[in-house]
Amino acid sequence: MPQMPFAFGSTVWTLSWIPPYEAAISRVAAAGCSCFELSIWNNEAIDSYYTKERVASLRSLAVGEGLTLTNVFCNFNFASAAGARVSQADLDGFRRGIETASELGSGLITTSTPYPFGRSIAPILQRPTSQSWTASVEPQWNWTAEYDQFVEALAQACEFAADAGLKVAIEPHPYRWVNSGQSMLRLLERTGAPNLGLNFDPSHLFPSGDMPHFTVLMLGDKIFNTHFSDNDGNTNAHWRPGRGKIDWVAILAALEAVHYTGPLTLELEDVPGASHWTHTDPATEQLDDELKRAIAFLREQYAELHSLKVQQ
Repeated sequence: MPQMPFAFGSTVWTLSWIPPYEAAISRVAAAGCSCFELSIWNNEAIDSYYTKERVASLRSLAVGEGLTLTNVFCNFNFASAAGARVSQADLDGFRRGIETASELGSGLITTSTPYPFGRSIAPILQRPTSQSWTASVEPQWNWTAEYDQFVEALAQACEFAADAGLKVAIEPHPYRWVNSGQSMLRLLERTGAPNLGLNFDPSHLFPSGDMPHFTVLMLGDKIFNTHFSDNDGNTNAHWRPGRGKIDWVAILAALEAVHYTGPLTLELEDVPGASHWTHTDPATEQLDDELKRAIAFLREQYAELHSLKVQQ
């Protein structure tokens, strides 16, 4: 089997949705990964968990487990007051996330873009059982101004990150401002930020209408990180690669074609045993097995890719 040029990693939140993350980090290493990704869900996590002492101990733990911190996910929050024409960004909160990611030793911070006007939309996982599927709008909303202020806020955030030596990756998500490869290209053009790129997440792109490997080829060297999971294209379920309809051989071929050298980070939120925002207890041992199965499957897919190349 050919040697894969990619390192395997895992998000910690699938093992423990909320802090503490120490046990989750050790489990990532035991599953055969060499990389991991931390999360900052809100400012309270910075205040209560990511203290200077904790940051130092997390860095020491990672070294002891032979792990590299490749990314920190941090929510960039936008909110809209009642009757407002546009929403407002919490730049100070995101700047704190950038500072924490830098202290943790990460060179990358990832976030998702907001829903327009900061309004929540029902999770797409509920769509198959919903009789109607829609979202309300309000007549005073100024859609052009909303996108303009979002772009301006993100450009400022990228400047903060650049000052700290960090890149910023956007994770596409159904119904948000960035939900596809094309919407990411538009954002790159509008911000002009050289340190801005994509966190390639096929389980979000696929149900939004993208062919995931097309997105890799479109974005090229703007692919900064990955979140790997599978689904059937009807929802953004996060199953183990190989359990859905995503073409993993095509994705690996595309990543090789654009000379991606980052990690393949597993984000198995909806597999048996996973910790989840709806039930935040630590993951069971089933999740550890799912991680090992995912790594084995992706190695097999890489071998198939190179077998096909030899045949050609």
